[in-house]
Amino acid sequence: MGRYDRTDLGAYSLGLLDAADAARVERHLAACPDCRQEVREFEAVRGMLDHLVDVKST
Repeated sequence: MGRYDRTDLGAYSLGLLDAADAARVERHLAACPDCRQEVREFEAVRGMLDHLVDVKST
């Protein structure tokens, strides 16, 4: 697989991409385990941040 610009992975993880860009990232993720791992890491960080917001607001 060719080199991929990973700048959209964080935005994808946050749900910030439009449908066409999200679909493009998903096609890439289907074939790239390195980027899938990076998305999992972004999602883990987002989960921790969401938890902090929940704890702080209570």
